[in-house]
Amino acid sequence: KSEWQLSLRSYLKAHSAFRCLNEEQRRHLQKIGPRRLLPGALRPTSMRKQGVEDSSSSLFEDSDALLASVLQNIGKAQSMLHHYGKAVETLEEALQIHRVIAMRGLSSSQDIARILENLGEVLMISGDLTSAFGRYVESLNLLRSGEIVNDSNGIEVALVLGAIGQVHLKKGEYAEANVVLKECMRTFEKMGVPPNNRRINDIRSFLVDSELALMQNATTTLAAQRREISAVPYKDKALAIDELADAYKNKGDHSSAIWFYSEALGLRRRRVDQLSSSANSGRKGGEVVDVGRTLWNIAKLRRERREFGAAKILFDEAGQCFHKANVSPNHPFYRDLTQDIEAMRKM
Repeated sequence: KSEWQLSLRSYLKAHSAFRCLNEEQRRHLQKIGPRRLLPGALRPTSMRKQGVEDSSSSLFEDSDALLASVLQNIGKAQSMLHHYGKAVETLEEALQIHRVIAMRGLSSSQDIARILENLGEVLMISGDLTSAFGRYVESLNLLRSGEIVNDSNGIEVALVLGAIGQVHLKKGEYAEANVVLKECMRTFEKMGVPPNNRRINDIRSFLVDSELALMQNATTTLAAQRREISAVPYKDKALAIDELADAYKNKGDHSSAIWFYSEALGLRRRRVDQLSSSANSGRKGGEVVDVGRTLWNIAKLRRERREFGAAKILFDEAGQCFHKANVSPNHPFYRDLTQDIEAMRKM
């Protein structure tokens, strides 16, 4: 928190100093600014993290663009300090400046889209879901209609899709959330983002929540048995997610099945960690077996997709889990696992 307070004070000083400059001083700033500015210093944090090429020189070509960038960073700092009302006002001002700059041809649709995404995030956190949805949709439309199509743009599209899915989820619009979050996951996959990426893990969790909510709404008996799915122990939630994964596997949608098995796997791994650090470690063996069976399920799907390298790693890890749990080599689990590995060697 102290770092964001320091950042906010620094940006506010820069904003105040900039406002005091006359036209001649602003023109002088255009000449010396790029030489004095640290690389990426006035670019939004999200852009620096994503490795977007720094363009400090072009930033100084228009004094309004520089002012908008300072305001955008002020808004980010205010948001991180939970000053949401001020953050919205600051980002709205930056947005208006960028819209004016765009009319002069000195600001891209992506610049506006990023501010809209920032606004959507602040509005969603502060509870204004309707306004957040509008900002996110406008950002998405600008990103998709942008003149530049590259990996960075694709990642930003996925991030905005994930945010729209979150808004639907918070509003209880589970079917809409489900559709958008799946599109987000597939966009990440197309961009080659690793399946264990933090963003993908977050989106997959939201997707699971939407699926479980839909399942609850569709089956009153299931809802009565499980009540609030999110409040039940991990093992029960993992079993519910297994049912979703099995359903997608039976429909031939292996990609979705892998998503859900992966979420169940994460829950089971956390359960094993909890038991390892508790007095009730006697149940750990059964949980480790469940982890192994989930790994096995994912491995078979990877094999069907002819992703043999990933499948072998998962098959091996499943076998190690059975070994740790002292499962007998003559147990059906071991025999069937060995048969599946042999079948893959023949493919």
